[in-house]
Amino acid sequence: MTTYGIDRLVRKEVSLGAIRELLPPSNFIGLQIAPFLPVATDDVIFEYIKGNLQEGLAPARAEDAEAELAQKDALAYGQGRAALIDWALKDKYTASDVTRYRENLLIQQRLQGTISDLRFNEIGRTTEDFQARMAREDALRRRKLDIRIEWLIMTALQTGALSYNDGKIKFSVNYGRPGGQQDMVPAGGLWSATTCDPIGDLLAVKQSARDTYGVELTEGILSSRVVNNMWKSTRFLAALGMPVVASGTTNVPLDPNYMGLRGYNPTGILQLVSEATGINFRVYDAYYRTRAIGSQTFANTRFVADDKVILYPNPGDFNGNAGTNGPVAGQVDDTQLGFAKTLTSPHPEGNWQAGFYEWEDETKDPWMHVRGSGIKAFPVFPYLEYSYVLDVL
Repeated sequence: MTTYGIDRLVRKEVSLGAIRELLPPSNFIGLQIAPFLPVATDDVIFEYIKGNLQEGLAPARAEDAEAELAQKDALAYGQGRAALIDWALKDKYTASDVTRYRENLLIQQRLQGTISDLRFNEIGRTTEDFQARMAREDALRRRKLDIRIEWLIMTALQTGALSYNDGKIKFSVNYGRPGGQQDMVPAGGLWSATTCDPIGDLLAVKQSARDTYGVELTEGILSSRVVNNMWKSTRFLAALGMPVVASGTTNVPLDPNYMGLRGYNPTGILQLVSEATGINFRVYDAYYRTRAIGSQTFANTRFVADDKVILYPNPGDFNGNAGTNGPVAGQVDDTQLGFAKTLTSPHPEGNWQAGFYEWEDETKDPWMHVRGSGIKAFPVFPYLEYSYVLDVL
């Protein structure tokens, strides 16, 4: 974190882009699925093309005949609109903030017998304390922005919609995932049952996507809880040649937790399922913490529910790439949007560059200092109907 001199408190100076030095948290995956796409304005109208291939085959022609005109169906084109929202927050510092903090700390130490005298004019220590506070709150503001971006992307990916209402701004967006693909119960039953069939369930969903949209589902997101339940299926035990004890007998049923077989664990089973289905799974358990003002209790809120499995195509097969994952490759989209993007637009305090920005301001007197951080951003998912969400537990 950059250290800022106390002289910046007593002169007009704007910092452009210093917050860019901080990278998004490494345990967040939202921007890997919907990476930033800089756009020129806050109100964006974008074009997207959904499989502009009517017959799929080029026609033949006679040796001396003129080639047919390529037919374009207007229904193959779509138009979307995204209003980018400015997510920002600030901290205000005054001279009394600094001096009272330091004086109260010294008084507390004196009462506890930690120090033998009181010195209220420790300008050097006061400066250090204030700089540390600014650095800490800079990092906290940026962390909250990262959390907001992750919440936007992962909420849209899981629920197919975004709803927000803080009493000042309210919006609701539906990205168009069909109801029959949202929170589907697996055909073979919940994965918490020992008779579940995870591989069969995933292959059935892949076949449905192939038949309905001509896409291959190659990416998956699930939680550790799902993996820990999935590996106890008796189908895996039977595949190892282990006897499966029927329920209702006096014998003790086999518990995979105590088998001790090399590779027979949640990680090994997930790898087996991935190889059998062709789906690249990511175990994702990231969360953010909240605490009500005045409360001592923290709540951990996950970005993705721990009983869901999210399936979607490889974003690399969009944007006209000649991929290898079936009909979707090169036939779905030839714009910059692809499967998903997080649109971000310029801000004057970011030197008119898209992405994160920072500002500083001194207004009422030289000791009034405001520091803020923000980003203009909003995710778009033109092809969310190509994704499925299973409710497996």
